Amino acid sequence: MLSKLIEWDRELFLFLNGKHTDWLDPIMLIFSSYIGWVVGCIIMTALIYFRAKVWKKTGVFFFLLSTGISALLTNIIKLIIERPRPIHNETWVDTIHAIEKHSDSFSFFSSHSATTFTMAVFFALFFRKEKIYGFLAILWAAVVAYSRIYVAKHYPFDVMVGILFGIMIGILGYKLFQNFKRKKELLRP
Repeated sequence: MLSKLIEWDRELFLFLNGKHTDWLDPIMLIFSSYIGWVVGCIIMTALIYFRAKVWKKTGVFFFLLSTGISALLTNIIKLIIERPRPIHNETWVDTIHAIEKHSDSFSFFSSHSATTFTMAVFFALFFRKEKIYGFLAILWAAVVAYSRIYVAKHYPFDVMVGILFGIMIGILGYKLFQNFKRKKELLRP
């Protein structure tokens, strides 16, 4: 069963990675970069702080805490699993479209996908009344997740697990934020 899943994952990777165009390469590199990730994080943090009417500092704290926990846990899991990245497969050198540099880090599961979905889900829940914010955040996270396959850094399964993990951490982070707010409101005189 596991070997079937790995084979399917590789085939899907080769199919998706093979769907590229030259004009899209620089765009996907931006979405896949840490700079793109940091810019997204800064924009969402600023919007939480400057657009929230109340609980802005607490919202920023729980947003960044959730993001940090997501990044930390995904990187610990990568070190435990040690799945090589698709870009490391030497038999694919002339087959795949690899536009990012070779790296020594591991593939399972995608930290970019997990952290961007953690941010996007928390952000969408925080601004649930202003749906355009949530839509744009989820769209951004989806493009970042896809970019990881496009640049040959992750297999589709790595990305899907990262997305699910990020959604879970984003929801948990937001629930912790809500619990904190409720408790503080109950303690107010």
